[in-house]
Amino acid sequence: MSDTPPALPPEEPTAPPPLDGTLLDAIPVEGTEDDGLGQKRAKRTFWQKFGGEGFMASVAIHILLVLIAAFLIISVSKESAKKDPNSFATGSGGGAAGDKAKQFKTRLQPKNPKTTAKTPTRITSKSTTATIALPDVPTVAVSSMNAGLMGGGSSKGFGGGSGGGIGSGMGVGRGNGTNFVSLFGAKMGAAGMVGTFYDLKQTSNKSPTECAPQSGIGAYREAVKDFFQSGWSPGKFQKYYRAPEALIAGQVFIPSRGADAAPKAYGVEKDVKPSRWVVHYKATIEVPQSLPFRFVGSGDDWMVVRWDRKIALDDGYEHMVVGADGNYKDFKQVVTKEFPIDRKPGSLNRLKAGPWITAPKGTKVPLEIAIGETPGGVFDVYLAIEVARSGSRVNGTFEGEGTLKLFRTNAEQLPEEIQKPGRGLTIDMEAEGWIFKTVPTGVTR
Repeated sequence: MSDTPPALPPEEPTAPPPLDGTLLDAIPVEGTEDDGLGQKRAKRTFWQKFGGEGFMASVAIHILLVLIAAFLIISVSKESAKKDPNSFATGSGGGAAGDKAKQFKTRLQPKNPKTTAKTPTRITSKSTTATIALPDVPTVAVSSMNAGLMGGGSSKGFGGGSGGGIGSGMGVGRGNGTNFVSLFGAKMGAAGMVGTFYDLKQTSNKSPTECAPQSGIGAYREAVKDFFQSGWSPGKFQKYYRAPEALIAGQVFIPSRGADAAPKAYGVEKDVKPSRWVVHYKATIEVPQSLPFRFVGSGDDWMVVRWDRKIALDDGYEHMVVGADGNYKDFKQVVTKEFPIDRKPGSLNRLKAGPWITAPKGTKVPLEIAIGETPGGVFDVYLAIEVARSGSRVNGTFEGEGTLKLFRTNAEQLPEEIQKPGRGLTIDMEAEGWIFKTVPTGVTR
């Protein structure tokens, strides 16, 4: 026998005591539901049932798209800002390549704040007869001015040509382009007298006037004289037809030709018959020398020169203000001096001198010149100056040099037709030292 006790059978695991109903009720089972298969799953919240997760995802995607779009817009804006905003493009008019606009860049220079703060002085005049050389904006216009003041193009104006920046259309005549230039003036120019063309035979709306019939020559003369007596007021011609564009002339020197040359020069030959017209030139000029001088000239049919609001020459087949006796009351001088000229046989074969004018060098004065044709046919006009000999004053008058200089208001190249005037005239066409340069509009004394 063995004293070893017999092995005990393994103990059965003891099951935990069952929970009573009170304890079971204390344990929450929120968020579970029966799926029908005897399994429990978490209950969905209201936000989940509403689809909140999808809504938040959509909002996030839209915000991302907005940010991307904003980035692209800012990038494009910065790229555009790199371009020079101070560049401009001409019209198509650049010389040999006038059909294509070329871009030129102009750098704006910084201005002194003190100068920009100044208010410009307004130039006014209380005088009803004051003369201000104000060109009609060439319709340069002024025409022409101003002009496209300066647009180029295949029509008129400045372009980007290889010949100095003037277009292949009508310009100032430099570069590969050509400016319309006649003996009556150019459609554009750096300086000169601004000439306006009037046809007294018709109104501004092209209705016939009292000057239209051949018997209206007397009415034409009266209208012209009324213009002079009014102090050369353009308002006296306001009712008559006026050419749309002005011309800028550096001289008034036109050899004999048909009276239709004036309407053609102003581009109105289709609307204006070659008779009873007027061209009125205006400028403010600067006296180039202190020596006395006088105007010498004549017009077919007439020409009148007004210097500083005083009649300084009136000569031609007709006299509009000063009689054939040459009594210039404004200057208290009677002038009889003549210069021969070879006009056509039977014509007025002389130029007439006006009174002596004395003005210090640099004096700025208003100048006006009016020319006209009465019956039609042949027209011409010549205007020069004679300079007094230094120290030649005797008995209150002067002795002239005996030769003439072309009256000029700029130093531009002269038309070939008048570079060598001939016609028995001894005349200096260059007039070096005696060019009466025009000055800015509104400067008069």
